[in-house]
Amino acid sequence: MSGSPILLECRDVCVEVRGKALLKNVSFTLRRGEHKVVIGPNGAGKTSLLRAILGGLPIQSGEVYLDGYELASLRQSDIAKRLSYVPQLLAAEIPYSVREFVAMGRYAHGGGLSDVAVDEALAAVAVAKFEDRVVSTLSGGERQRVCIAAALAQQAPILILDEPLVHLDPSQRMEVQRALRELPKEVTVMVVTHDLDWAKMDFHSLLSMSDGLIEYEGFTGDYYSDGGICGLFGLEVGARYREVGS
Repeated sequence: MSGSPILLECRDVCVEVRGKALLKNVSFTLRRGEHKVVIGPNGAGKTSLLRAILGGLPIQSGEVYLDGYELASLRQSDIAKRLSYVPQLLAAEIPYSVREFVAMGRYAHGGGLSDVAVDEALAAVAVAKFEDRVVSTLSGGERQRVCIAAALAQQAPILILDEPLVHLDPSQRMEVQRALRELPKEVTVMVVTHDLDWAKMDFHSLLSMSDGLIEYEGFTGDYYSDGGICGLFGLEVGARYREVGS
């Protein structure tokens, strides 16, 4: 993995909103085929980091590079060909069928719809069975899977997800975990999650954040076995994960 091309890079990124520093000299890389998990307590800066990467939060200093290009220099359609994003919650009022909404993930390709790409995306997260349903009639968990399907249909080499399991029941969580686990090896994934068991089970690479800073970047197993999780979340949670990581 260390020899794979860097697809996403943050260099000393600083973000401040109303006098409060949300990101402080954040630097990290994401390489082709890497599956990186981002963890940290509430307020650590995880969502702010995603917003900065996606261009939704102004950067005071530092740079974000996507596939070697400075993010600020790319058009939105160029970004969409390289990076797809799944937010925490899909808005409830969407008056399109599931299939229509997933097909919208193809917009970056100049309107060239691909039925094969849409079919594969629907099947990947098990939503093909209600492809004719209107999105706004679905449950929160079903909408989340539809949003992931739309991102997969986009066929971008980088897939970023913010808390993708948060509204899912246990069986739906397993379906999404399986879908991400079985993505083609060349797809690069970055996931923000509070699910520490999932982080340890499915992600080889880990980024931990605290108070807007990168606390650790490296192998997930090393972080758990060295007890790094203790300092990040406190002794009670850490004691449990020291045992899991040992």
